[in-house]
Amino acid sequence: MAQRYTFILVHGAWQGAWAWDTIVPRLKAAGHDAIAVDLPGNGFDDTPPQEVSVARYADHVAKIIDGTEGPIVLVGHSMGGVTASQTSELRPERVALAIYLCAFMLPNDMSVLEFYALHLEPWMKGAHKRVTHDAEGLRSMIDPVSAVDVFYQLADRTVAEAAAKRLTPQPEAGRGSKLSLTPERYGSIPRVYIEALQDRSVHLPLQRKMQEITGCNAVYALDSDHAPQLSMPDLLAETFLDVTRTHARPL
Repeated sequence: MAQRYTFILVHGAWQGAWAWDTIVPRLKAAGHDAIAVDLPGNGFDDTPPQEVSVARYADHVAKIIDGTEGPIVLVGHSMGGVTASQTSELRPERVALAIYLCAFMLPNDMSVLEFYALHLEPWMKGAHKRVTHDAEGLRSMIDPVSAVDVFYQLADRTVAEAAAKRLTPQPEAGRGSKLSLTPERYGSIPRVYIEALQDRSVHLPLQRKMQEITGCNAVYALDSDHAPQLSMPDLLAETFLDVTRTHARPL
């Protein structure tokens, strides 16, 4: 009998669990369980933005893992990659594989904002260059027109515009807090990176810089925009399944 996994799906900045609505049923139809997470402070609970951090995100996901049985496949999309990494550090004995979907796969002691400061080039006009902030500077937001252009340009236009309107303010503390990872725990878990070749947000050179500075077991590629959940959900779900069959470690 094939191994059954629980896929924990972590959304990126400005998104929510809804970002995985196309993927959860496909993974379940393949015989696995799948849980899409809403991160604290992204508009789905009352967590104050100044209390958000990667550590808090990871604690939240770790509690979800604790309520499950069997091996876990952690999937981080975009900024959700840092949460996947920090959760892997907390629960290495449960995580069979970490998958980074055009995601921030960063080394210890680095934040998303620090990575951008180090590696963003002037020609890169993705989401990071288009955000606005609230009066206190505690939350960032991207407008729906820009979101369609940088996240969803290959999706059906009606679907893309509907998704863009669902985006919510993102606590900047989540993008600004640093990872705390160790070789013994995080480093023990297989990592696979899935590139999005037409990504206008986390541009391909940035994705490959993260592969260079952090390292992973394998790299796959989709000829997709930043959100293959909308532009090619069948291929994305099949890629998740293929990656898991090939690279998940026995637990």
